[in-house]
Amino acid sequence: MPHIAIDYTANLADDLATLGLPQKLHEAAQTIGVFPVSGLRTFARAIDHYHVGANTKSEAFINIQIRIAPGRPEELRQRIVDTLFASAEQTLATLIEKRPVGLQLEITEFDRSLTRMAGNLPTT
Repeated sequence: MPHIAIDYTANLADDLATLGLPQKLHEAAQTIGVFPVSGLRTFARAIDHYHVGANTKSEAFINIQIRIAPGRPEELRQRIVDTLFASAEQTLATLIEKRPVGLQLEITEFDRSLTRMAGNLPTT
């Protein structure tokens, strides 16, 4: 773990393609030093059907959801959030300067009793 999922309004697709947000968040997660590289998964997807704010064509939104295994102390979860949010803000700074964009990042823990995994991709 973690899984880093980036959802964004499709009107940002061209802008985000050049900024490399998934790669930068993936690399930032590695710098924290608590996640096994083989367990890190980062992906992004454009949301085609959306309404943001006054529903103008220029308003956009990026939601970053980080899911981690349970049991990490609050201080570590805070450091994860702060590190990844700083990376996202830095990566998106020029984009946010030129158009209305909302950015949200949240971390949640997997519920061990309600999570199932399979496959042969290493996680540790």
